[in-house]
Amino acid sequence: MQDQAVGQSFSETNEPDSTPVLAEGPREQEDPIVRLDRALQRISFALDKKKQSQERQGLEVQELAANVDALISRVRDALAQTDTPEDK
Repeated sequence: MQDQAVGQSFSETNEPDSTPVLAEGPREQEDPIVRLDRALQRISFALDKKKQSQERQGLEVQELAANVDALISRVRDALAQTDTPEDK
């Protein structure tokens, strides 16, 4: 494993490049902007999804509370019917 090359040596990376440096084209300049835009879209989507899930949870809690209230009302009605004397 020691005889495998890991990367360029220090002297290779410090030597000036013999190839001419070309100006970056519009595609290279736009790439970070496009990547940033996509990242912001992903963040926005995740936040919207989280908000929708919280709203759904809120609706589920409200529905559950309404069902519990209806159940309490039915139990009270049933207890009230058994509490009234029918043979009087």
